[in-house]
Amino acid sequence: MSVNSVNDDMVQVNESREWQAKTAGSMLYHGGPVNANDNLPYPSSVTSNAMDSEETTKMSAVRRTFCLFVTFDLIFTFILWVIYTQLIGDKGFTAFNNQVAQYDFRYSLFDSVMMAAVRLTFLLLAYALCHANNRWTVALTTLLSCIYLICKIFLFDFGKTQSAKNPLSYLVLIISFVLAWAETWWLDFRVLPHEKKMRERARSAGHSHVVTERTPLLPGDQSRDDPSRYYSPVESPEHSDDENQPHKEQFQSPSQSRGHSRQPSRSLLGKECNYESLARGAWDKMWTMVNMPDSEWKHEMGSDNVKGWVHTKHFPHQGKVFRLQGLVDMNVNELFEEVTHRVSDSPQWNPTVMECRTLEHIDDSTEVSYTVSAEAGGGLITSRDFVTVRRWGSQNGIYMSAGQAATHPEMPPQKKHIRGENGIGGWVFKPVPGQTNKCYFEWYLNTHLKGWLPQKLIDTTLSNILVQYLEYLRRHVDDIKQRKGES
Repeated sequence: MSVNSVNDDMVQVNESREWQAKTAGSMLYHGGPVNANDNLPYPSSVTSNAMDSEETTKMSAVRRTFCLFVTFDLIFTFILWVIYTQLIGDKGFTAFNNQVAQYDFRYSLFDSVMMAAVRLTFLLLAYALCHANNRWTVALTTLLSCIYLICKIFLFDFGKTQSAKNPLSYLVLIISFVLAWAETWWLDFRVLPHEKKMRERARSAGHSHVVTERTPLLPGDQSRDDPSRYYSPVESPEHSDDENQPHKEQFQSPSQSRGHSRQPSRSLLGKECNYESLARGAWDKMWTMVNMPDSEWKHEMGSDNVKGWVHTKHFPHQGKVFRLQGLVDMNVNELFEEVTHRVSDSPQWNPTVMECRTLEHIDDSTEVSYTVSAEAGGGLITSRDFVTVRRWGSQNGIYMSAGQAATHPEMPPQKKHIRGENGIGGWVFKPVPGQTNKCYFEWYLNTHLKGWLPQKLIDTTLSNILVQYLEYLRRHVDDIKQRKGES
């Protein structure tokens, strides 16, 4: 074996060790190991276990508030009882002797303090020490409190002279009832739903700890939902020198003649590449939805193509997606141009939208837009604003505009609107065979409105908005035809 070959082998070994060191550093930084078989990282079960253990040991803010409220229950009840004993004439040790040492269920209210202490003991053991995520303990303490109060009302001697003159004898019992049910309400409607949402977000974020060549070197929450999980790159043609250029046969944009000028600042070049990745990922995901069989979708509303059909389907890591289908009396290419390229004019004919404008043109078929929705659900759902990156074009004779939520430096979250987030969704335009003046219109809607809203209210409201949109769109098409006829 020659000296040169030995040196070459040593160089290869050193390079291999350097590569392993870099890989290990990346693994520790991003929280996931690396599969040595295919050199692709995968999510770490150790990381997920660590997240789960952190969830079980770290108390949320709403749970801490609940524990403080339970403690306040005991202290407040005890103070009321002390004031009660002073008002009926018992002082110091005499009050303790009459109310505690010589306890009588018919005359003493010290048992209300003991019931508050029982609630404190059970609830803190269950929800502070054991970090329980069920309602059984608070249901038990509330049931015991109600049984005690019912018995107390019938057996307590309110006709006793000293007690009859003291209104606190009634107030202590009423407050014990109110505080017991307030604890139940707070846990059932605030603590458990909030922590459930936080666990779902943590599980969803666990899928974003995958290290790829697109993982940012510096940690940062560029989007509230990790956009990398929606990314699905378009396959580049063989022998292509430019991987960012989509295959012309696979993706064709009819808007090439529009000639949008693109003059981005250098500080946004990195973000534009991210926008292109998000837009292509949304396009691929939505194309999969479009080609799914109808049997996989659940019917929600509608009975024909005129009034429109609304179907829904749950997708992993995306949630519930609504699909509107309807027939519109307009050429598929003209309707595509009207809805997709004149989206800024939609507030003029669509009352469900208050504002819609383009923040930045990325390329001839990609842009970042800003939309403000009107109030919905009879005013129960206030207006939301959305920042969306979308990409439009045609594939296999089907026109489509697909997008998803994004961030933009020119439009941070506004104080006057709640910032909603759009998942994978958009518009689809399909030609009707043999009828050039008609087309099938589809709208895939996957939106997260944020806030504490009942899911049933959200589902009903979104279904109604989709049906209303189809009606407004038909009216707009009729107006366009009338203007063309007059001209």
